[in-house]
Amino acid sequence: MSEPFLMPDSERIVMEALRTALPGYRCAVYLPTDWQLALRQAGGLVIARRVGGVMKDRRFIDEGMFTVQTYATARADASLLARRARAGLVRLTRDQWGNADGYLSHFREATGPFMTTDPMTEAQVDFYRFSANYMIATRPR
Repeated sequence: MSEPFLMPDSERIVMEALRTALPGYRCAVYLPTDWQLALRQAGGLVIARRVGGVMKDRRFIDEGMFTVQTYATARADASLLARRARAGLVRLTRDQWGNADGYLSHFREATGPFMTTDPMTEAQVDFYRFSANYMIATRPR
C-alpha cells in the first residue's frame, strides 16, 4: 500500500528524463569534480537540480522549480545543448514519460536558456554555460 501524500522524487524523474532525451551526454545534479575531463569526453555536460517548488495538489501533483545548466567548449554548442534539454523535457512531459518513481505531468518555462558566467567559468578558456529555469510537475506512479 502506498503512503498517502508522499510525492515522488521529482529530481530523480527529471534527471532520468534528461538522460533519456540526451543520450551520450553526462547529466548530473552537481558539477563533477572531473568536470573538465567529463566535458571534453562527452562534448557537453548537463547539470539539473530542484531549487524549489510546491505540492500543487496534496493527492497527486508536485511542481518543482528546476535549474538546468549546460556546459560546452563552444558557445554555440552550450546553447544547442540547452535548447535540446528544453525540447527533450517538453517532449517527454507531453508523452507523460515516467520511471519507477512517477511521471512528468506538466512543463512550464520560467526563464529560457541564456548564457551566464561566474568566476569559475570566466577563468576557463573555451568554457561556456547556459542556464534555464523550469517549473516541472510530477505525479506518483
